[in-house]
Amino acid sequence: MPALTTTTSKSRPLPSLPAELHLEIIDIIACRVPQTLCQDESSDPADLDTLCACALVCKLWLNTARIGIWAGVRLSGRKKSMGFVRLLRAYAHGPGDSLQRWTIPNLGRYIAQLSIRETRGDTWDPKWLDDAFPHLAAHLPRVQSLEMERVTWEYLSSRSRTACLEAFKRAKILTLRGFVFHTTRDMCSFLGEFTELEVLTLDGVHCAKGNTPTWLFDSAMDGERAIKPPPARLKEVGLRGVPMEPVLEWIMAGSNHQREMGESGPRIKSVRMGGVGVSEANIVGRFLRGVGDSLRKVYIGFETDFVERGGECRKVFGVGITTDRERHADTLVREMELAENTNLEECHIFGLVVPSPPLVDPFEQEPPPPQRALKALTFLLSQIRSRMRVLSLALYPADVRAMSAIDFEGLTKVFEKCGWSYLDEVRVVISNKGEYGLGKVVRERLGVLHERGVLKVNVGFDEREVL
Repeated sequence: MPALTTTTSKSRPLPSLPAELHLEIIDIIACRVPQTLCQDESSDPADLDTLCACALVCKLWLNTARIGIWAGVRLSGRKKSMGFVRLLRAYAHGPGDSLQRWTIPNLGRYIAQLSIRETRGDTWDPKWLDDAFPHLAAHLPRVQSLEMERVTWEYLSSRSRTACLEAFKRAKILTLRGFVFHTTRDMCSFLGEFTELEVLTLDGVHCAKGNTPTWLFDSAMDGERAIKPPPARLKEVGLRGVPMEPVLEWIMAGSNHQREMGESGPRIKSVRMGGVGVSEANIVGRFLRGVGDSLRKVYIGFETDFVERGGECRKVFGVGITTDRERHADTLVREMELAENTNLEECHIFGLVVPSPPLVDPFEQEPPPPQRALKALTFLLSQIRSRMRVLSLALYPADVRAMSAIDFEGLTKVFEKCGWSYLDEVRVVISNKGEYGLGKVVRERLGVLHERGVLKVNVGFDEREVL
């Protein structure tokens, strides 16, 4: 019987992707990891875990993944922050260092976003930031975005302050939250040190003394400005809970001086302002007019003085008189003229509280005509002469009656103008889930926009913020 012969087929190798695709996939995962604490960003915590797992595969993957892992660093608390400082010092090996045999490069050069949050405690207690600032400045040469929170500039040592300004003065994005300066002049002098700044955000910045005179922003000595002018590349400004007048006066004075010297001043393209009230109406209006045609986007969150409570006027002994709230709203919007911003494309307005109008007395023979709410909003939008693309309104109505009292007729006339025919989206966010039919009222009363397909109505809590 002949012997049986078996043929063994060669095992085919498993298909593999080119190394370039591996690195491209890692870059895609790294782009999904948020580098800053922004509420508008939606992220998956698993993306960072995946990126860290990729860094453990091989040296090639490590060098690519660490760019995304260390692109943004957030420091808060002495223990972890000083541990990070020790890590930076361990990787920072010099030419004659025995650690130079390591092929892993210094991770400090990958960090582009740095967020610092000082811990609370007694006023004069030693802070970890004062100990860490000189080391952070020495080992982080490429920081493009700097965010500092809960920092009192006066309490830092001169060594830390000098190190901060020298190392991070080329940052393009600066965000200060809960920051405290001694005077408004110190605040403006600090901001003037960042010569390449493009985006400035001040949220809850306080000054112990606000007695810096306005003329100081225009004064000079021996050919040098008393206070350094704003950076020429400044494009976006965000303010909330800050002394707006000195900040805006500083920007306007510096811009005017640079124009007089034949230099290109800041071309502000986006303005975000929260908590705008009557006291800030004049300076905000002058600033918006001064920005002129460079402005593209404006975000404004008004105080409650902007809203007319109930009717526009009330009766005292049968005589109609104008309420203080109405006068405040009228003063505010008349100061803020948007006609000069001829290239404005987006306008976002927050915090429009609409109270319920008073009930009509059924026994009154001649009831007064119903008063419309938010007429100041109609006047504000009617000034716009540019081709608007996006408009969003955040409404806080008390009930359906409050929603019906809004001046939709006046708004409809505004939207019928030629300048508003280029609209891509009008978003109305209604922050009231307890009442039924609020969205229906908006769609019916703004039928001209609903027919054009640009009206979008969201009912629910408005998670967006001015900053």
